[in-house]
Amino acid sequence: MTLAIEGGEPTVRRPIMPYNSIMLPEAEAVGRVIACWPLSGFLGGELRGGHWVTALEEAWAERFKVKHAIATNSATSGLFAAAHAVGLGRGDRFICSPLTMSATAAAPALTGASPIFCDVDRMSFILDHVEYNPNPRVKAVFLTHLFGLAQNEQWWRKWCDDQGTNLAPNGIKLIVDAAQAPFALDHHVLGGTAAHIGVYSLNVHKHIQCGEGGICVTNDDDLALRIRRFINHGELDGADKVGLNLRMTEVAAAIALTQLRRANELISSRIEQAEHLRAAIGEVPGLAHAYVPRGCIHVYYALPFTYTGDRDWFVCALQAEGVPVRGGYVSPLYRYPAFAHCGLRCHHAEMLHDRTLLLFENCAYNPTHEQIEQIGDAFKKVAEHADRRALDRV
Repeated sequence: MTLAIEGGEPTVRRPIMPYNSIMLPEAEAVGRVIACWPLSGFLGGELRGGHWVTALEEAWAERFKVKHAIATNSATSGLFAAAHAVGLGRGDRFICSPLTMSATAAAPALTGASPIFCDVDRMSFILDHVEYNPNPRVKAVFLTHLFGLAQNEQWWRKWCDDQGTNLAPNGIKLIVDAAQAPFALDHHVLGGTAAHIGVYSLNVHKHIQCGEGGICVTNDDDLALRIRRFINHGELDGADKVGLNLRMTEVAAAIALTQLRRANELISSRIEQAEHLRAAIGEVPGLAHAYVPRGCIHVYYALPFTYTGDRDWFVCALQAEGVPVRGGYVSPLYRYPAFAHCGLRCHHAEMLHDRTLLLFENCAYNPTHEQIEQIGDAFKKVAEHADRRALDRV
């Protein structure tokens, strides 16, 4: 069959519809907030927000089995508050993955601290185990659970605890960016809950969403209080730093709480879709499916693959067939001018973004069962032509 990129008919015959998890229950919750008033229950100097924010925090803490859950107006705000809570400041260093959304490094960098970018594992795409000998200025590790897989969090927590006792009175703190991995499990531990602070996203593209929002979780009373102070202007009694308005509204909290109550349905639907896609694609020469270690549950914010052939041609051919895949993720963060002074290169991160990684953004699309089969056929069709191209070049 002729490839669509060469003038043939595309395999996926109709556009794939975008995924939308907002339903009638969320609309009804918003109506109740508007009817009851006010739209925000926060006051300067108060520890907690209004009815819906408080209800969301309590439900989240119970569901994730943590002492404290603190709602913010975005996950970026949560990362920024976490960085302040652990005491990052000018002259400090923090370890971070280069293959992550920019906020994971930008939020702590806004305290004046500088990142030390360490490479990722080429199969899991998560910050690799390193035998790094930290200097006394390293105060934190920012670990990202990428694409829906939670891994290495317990290892990094032990590393922080072991190394931190030798370096500073407050040790090294682990902050986990679990924005893409709510409810991901690593050997029965929910991603984000083994860290000193875990941060989740409620952005419109995430599994559970309210448009924009975030949740910080911690089992440390002092860190929780520091976060609460920081997100509410720093006006609470005992605050030793100024803060910002990073608070969640009642409308956002009501939507997020409704989504949290639907979490089993929402998360399982993304896992089910990803597993059907994996089965439909099957074994394709040169293509490796998402890595899911034994004992882990992947929640598939995105469905990642690596391809050993001409990745860019492969992606273009799939796109022409009607499959909305993309090559790479984000360019390694040290390529951004703001982080160019870090002067480090990470081989796996560069290889993945530049040459091998491709993504189907699982939380963005809602293909029908027929379209899932068509996507599988498209992968096979393109791979067959890729093999012929490779033979022609020999």
